[in-house]
Amino acid sequence: MATQAFSPVPGVAPVEEGAIVVDDGARILYQRFGRGSPVVVLANGIGVRWPGLAHQIRALADRASVLCWDYRGMGPSTLGHPDADVSMRRQALDAVALLDHLDVERAIFIGWSMGVQVSLEVLRARPERVSGFAALLGADGRPFRGAFPGAVAGTVEGLFAFALRHPYLAQGLLDLAVALPDVAFRVLSAAVFVGRDADRGVFDGNVRWVAETDRRVYLRTMLALAEHDARDVLPAVRCPALIVCGTRDHLTPPAVGRRMAAAIPGAEYRELAGGTHFALIEQPERLNGWLREFLARCDAGGPR
Repeated sequence: MATQAFSPVPGVAPVEEGAIVVDDGARILYQRFGRGSPVVVLANGIGVRWPGLAHQIRALADRASVLCWDYRGMGPSTLGHPDADVSMRRQALDAVALLDHLDVERAIFIGWSMGVQVSLEVLRARPERVSGFAALLGADGRPFRGAFPGAVAGTVEGLFAFALRHPYLAQGLLDLAVALPDVAFRVLSAAVFVGRDADRGVFDGNVRWVAETDRRVYLRTMLALAEHDARDVLPAVRCPALIVCGTRDHLTPPAVGRRMAAAIPGAEYRELAGGTHFALIEQPERLNGWLREFLARCDAGGPR
């Protein structure tokens, strides 16, 4: 069981926490921030709990009801059985089940990283439940294929498959990152995985949540993420859409975001200059201003 999630951002705490059991027996934990309408669903990065989005929660919860949930098998959420489905489609169905449980007819989906792919699967399965879609530093599928040349992408995917067979190796690296956070941050920022100006409290918390996730569940989910493809969903999106990329995001580069925006009718595209894959905690005020504007457009019903 993961430890309790404390926010590194002052003044951010759930007004409601609960759990639902979905049709395959998984127990999904959720958190609500703020009250009223519209409802915003924040779909997180893989292995990250709600404090990883605390800056965005604080910016939106005074004008919306913000929902987060812990992906199946991550944080306090559990699987119905060890080999349960962890595909992006299954994660999306968990989100729809949460909307049903809370009697939410429609919501604005804002996804970060893996959450972009999960949100696209909600759009595929239940488009009438989505009143707006924002993709933050994420891809429409096969993210490693968009980030790296074919041979390199295949190697990266192969490394995750290897790690799934030898999970103690991945766990050892993560435990080392938790034990030596300053060293880990220097290495990762030097590799431009995260910017030096990132909120360290949030980033270090993200590393801890990932380290606490069962290795096998995490790696199975990562492989499902790597194999997922939702490019066919983009032309059918009919709600307002916002695509945000960071110019130094090597995991989901601007070329991927521009392609997504071009494929979605009427989508808006924005870039965070100098932003990495963690630009949401490097330039939160700028990003959050765009998100507040986006909520206003969704609430007004357009433009698409």
